[in-house]
Amino acid sequence: MRNNILIAAALALLAFGTLSFQSARSAVATAAPAPPASFAAAQATTAIPQDYNPNFNYDCDRACLNSYADQYLAALVAHDPSRLPLARQVKFTENGQQLPLGEGLWGTASGIGNYKIYADDPEAGEVMFIGTMFENGAPIILNARLKIEIRRITEIETVIARKEAGSLARPENLVQPNPLFAETVPPAERRSRQNMIAIANSYFSAIEKGHASYVPFDKDCNRIESGVQTTNNPSLSSAPGSVFGLGCEAQIQLRDFQPDTYLRDRRFLVVDEERGLVFVCGFFDHDARLRTFTLADGRVEHQTRTAPWTWEFAELFKIQNGKIMRVEAIVDSAPYGMKSGW
Repeated sequence: MRNNILIAAALALLAFGTLSFQSARSAVATAAPAPPASFAAAQATTAIPQDYNPNFNYDCDRACLNSYADQYLAALVAHDPSRLPLARQVKFTENGQQLPLGEGLWGTASGIGNYKIYADDPEAGEVMFIGTMFENGAPIILNARLKIEIRRITEIETVIARKEAGSLARPENLVQPNPLFAETVPPAERRSRQNMIAIANSYFSAIEKGHASYVPFDKDCNRIESGVQTTNNPSLSSAPGSVFGLGCEAQIQLRDFQPDTYLRDRRFLVVDEERGLVFVCGFFDHDARLRTFTLADGRVEHQTRTAPWTWEFAELFKIQNGKIMRVEAIVDSAPYGMKSGW
């Protein structure tokens, strides 16, 4: 691990022009045992070639993808997009709005927090990060998705949850990620890419249709939304009609999500088969026409919000042995009918 860090540091410094080619090559040679000649040549070619180079390794595995995410966070705090290996036509969005790279959080990021979850999809060349950061000293929750093609960043999609009026976000609650998200799923308990997508999709369809009979929840499933545990959390269930004390399946079976009119534009962007992770973005629309509704236990609920609204979500599922074990999400209030920018 230490060798990899030394190599990455030397290569990064060379790419940014702060280390000479000879010094970088010396650092790489000192840090790592001798690899095959062709691979050593590829690593020595530090800068991404402008033209195709058969000796350069264009593949980007988990460690490579995570390094891009870490470079992105560091560049954010430095307020300097030029630190990144960017494609010429890189696209950047923040909370659904396409912005020039360098705007938005690029001007206000002030630090990187300790809470970090990664999901990696080498097949698609995508990496997802959920974690805490600081914005002008205030804690926030950041979700970032990067797409890497030929070792350059072509897409940057971010969703930010800020603790402000009307927001669910509680970044101060995010101290230590659940270790399940970093654990490798045993091969016998993995599911194929398309089956993992189908399992994650069943969760949203069940909310939309009001029943959980076909969602494969693990009995200990838990969900965190913007830093708040919204399942199996009795401390949040004191209010009349609250469902936060119930589990993932029981909440849907209670039919508490009836005001969620339409769960649309679901995009399954990162599928990490090795760790059993599926990352999804989309929107919960509420048209506010349903004023009262009856729960499965006979209770009658009254909708308090009077105008249509939308939740933008960025949601990560942990799936093992065909069951949803954990859900980690950012949920942000958005204008009704808002689009993703993608």
